[in-house]
This record gives sequence, structure tokens and C-alpha cells, in this order.
Amino acid sequence: MKKSELTKAKLVKAVVDLINSGQKISVGSISKQAKTAYGSFYRYFNNLDEIHEAAIIQVVLERADSLEKELESEKSNLFKVYYGWFVAIDLYKDTYTANWLIENPNSINQAWALTTPLTQSWLKEAIKSKEEPGLTDENLRHFKLASSYIYWTYQHALRELLRGRKTIHVFADLMNSVNLLDLPRKTHKKYLQKVADFVKG
Repeated sequence: MKKSELTKAKLVKAVVDLINSGQKISVGSISKQAKTAYGSFYRYFNNLDEIHEAAIIQVVLERADSLEKELESEKSNLFKVYYGWFVAIDLYKDTYTANWLIENPNSINQAWALTTPLTQSWLKEAIKSKEEPGLTDENLRHFKLASSYIYWTYQHALRELLRGRKTIHVFADLMNSVNLLDLPRKTHKKYLQKVADFVKG
């Protein structure tokens, strides 16, 4: 990795570390955490919003990678899809990040878009293996159409998390209001319950 890329990566990691430890985010605190010169920040980012977005993208990609490994032995691809959505909500439950995403909705869209290829690959596998009766490419088509609408709902989910509600309850409310795969109600409920049981376990 080039020195410039390394410095940029250190700055982004510093933001993630500061958020995780509940510390104040500023150019000064980021530079100090990254052990870089104050002026280095502006060589790579125009403002704090840009580095926040870069940090959120990094967190999403890292969590998606760990999620694949976590669910490697899981046989149900539909469960993977539903649990992936739970993780996507739980990922931003800290107050600072949730507030920032509410104020910067375009970053929500980008974060969800990054997880879409993984979700679609699981769904395609579920269709291929006929995991549920009647599961077809029509469910995949519905998911592609419905995905854009969840961005709006997701902001509401973040606000609910900020009110102190548990992620599993917010997830259940969101998924009950938006049946992204257009599965039969009974089947949809079954996977929501599987996620709830998995989280409790």
C-alpha cells in the first residue's frame, strides 16, 4: 500500500475508533488518533462528512465480510437474508452514527446498496435450491423493486433505536411493514422468528 493510501486508511480507521469509544469527532481528534499531522486530513477529505461516509462504507464492508464467515455453515440462504437485514440495523445503533446518518440520508442509501449484491446472491441460491415452495425469480424481482423504498423506512428505524428500543423489535417492525421478498405471510413470520431465536441464543 502506498504511503498516501496508508495515511488515508489510518484517518478513516481513526474515525471508526473514535465513534466506537464514544469520543468527540473533529479534525483535531481524528489527526491525533491517527497520529498524523493536522493538515494531512485536508489532503484526503474536504470535510468531516466525507470522512464519515468513508468510515461507514468501511464498517459495512468489514461487517459484510465477517457476516459471510459467521454464516458459512448456515444452510438456509433465506435465513442469511433476514439475519443480514437485522445486522444492517444493529450496525448503526450507537447514538453518534445514527444521528449522523439521519442527517445524511444519501449515506444510508449507499450503505444499503453495498450490501445488496451479497443479499441477492443468497436469495438467488435460495431460489435455485427451491428452499421454500413457490420461491421464484419473481421474488428476486420484487426485492429489487422494494429495496429502494427501504431507504426511507431505515431512517425511521434509526430514530427508533435512538429512542432506546431494542434492535430486534425495530427489525421486526420494519420487516413486518416492508415484506421485501413478497413471501407468504406465514413464511415471512417464520424467518423473522428464526432471527429472533438466533439473536436470543
